[in-house]
Amino acid sequence: MAVEWLNLIVLGNEIWRYGVILIVIAIAVLIYWILSKFLNSLADRPLNSVAQKLYRQATTLAKRPLKFVLLTGIVWMILRLLHLPEEVRTVGNYILMVLASVAFIYLAIKLVNVIFVYLQVKAEKTKSRLDDQLIPLIGKGVKIFIWIVGVLLVIQNIGINVTGLIAGLGIGGLALALAAQDTLSNLFGATTLFVDHPFCVGDIVRMEGYVGTVETIGMRSTRIRTFDGTLVTIPNKAAATAVIENIDARLQRRTNFQIGVTYDTSYDKLKQALEILRNIMREHPATGQSRAYFNQFGDFSLNILVHHWCIHLEFEKYLQTLEEINLEIKRQFDEADIEFAFPTQTIHLPAAERLSNAAIEWSSPESK
Repeated sequence: MAVEWLNLIVLGNEIWRYGVILIVIAIAVLIYWILSKFLNSLADRPLNSVAQKLYRQATTLAKRPLKFVLLTGIVWMILRLLHLPEEVRTVGNYILMVLASVAFIYLAIKLVNVIFVYLQVKAEKTKSRLDDQLIPLIGKGVKIFIWIVGVLLVIQNIGINVTGLIAGLGIGGLALALAAQDTLSNLFGATTLFVDHPFCVGDIVRMEGYVGTVETIGMRSTRIRTFDGTLVTIPNKAAATAVIENIDARLQRRTNFQIGVTYDTSYDKLKQALEILRNIMREHPATGQSRAYFNQFGDFSLNILVHHWCIHLEFEKYLQTLEEINLEIKRQFDEADIEFAFPTQTIHLPAAERLSNAAIEWSSPESK
């Protein structure tokens, strides 16, 4: 009698079949709970930041797809154990295929994350910054490829002819290419930037009229953070054809400026001014090269052309160097009594006009 009631038919199936399904679900929940506790303990281990990141990626890789695997197993068990109408069994098979496909896509994506986190850690230890940029970009490309393959797999599993679908999409390929012309141009521009390698992330560049630090080089655009904090997005097709000045690639920073002294400066004082400028720049510890030459009779000054190369590429240190040099120039020019020129005009009157003004002044009543 105890066994006979297990063979009672409920909704077209024996009671023992439902019992087996409940046992399978309970075992699946227990397995998931045990594995989750174990993986969480691994993720919380006191390791350095890099290892911690890898552990968390690995535990996520194992934990979340586990839900899909267990759920897929439960659906498979239900389809095998229960006597179901053909329509329900067909829908159940589609659900099973979709779950398996989603589990495959998710597992593959997380596996790519773990691999590329490891590769990025390795790339950060190298001197070249090219691999720091390429690895995230390649990772995105691999993920996009996996999603495309996975979606096609799902479509194929639900009974749609993928070959015919791809052939049908080929008919509109030309229209799609024309619509995505700018996108494709930016993709080719990104390829050109990575192959030609005119700058890296973190470099200070001058491009398209903007000066700032390169923050990201993406598939569509390059982003530059200017010194006033503005984020500028430049399409890669424009960046690939632009004139790019990589300031960080310079060995030294050059500054060009002119110093003007007054026209009443004597020959000896002018020679002294040149010697002062050359000595100040030559003796400064941040000077790479320098030159100073009297090169021009200006409109209101005797102009000295000055070129200075600073060995500091960091902008703050570069400005400090210029400040120190300028202050020393001012101090020594003051001590030598050499005057800086400023815009002035001297008006010379013709001789006839001067005589006429003198005659008027002589004949005026006030002069008598």
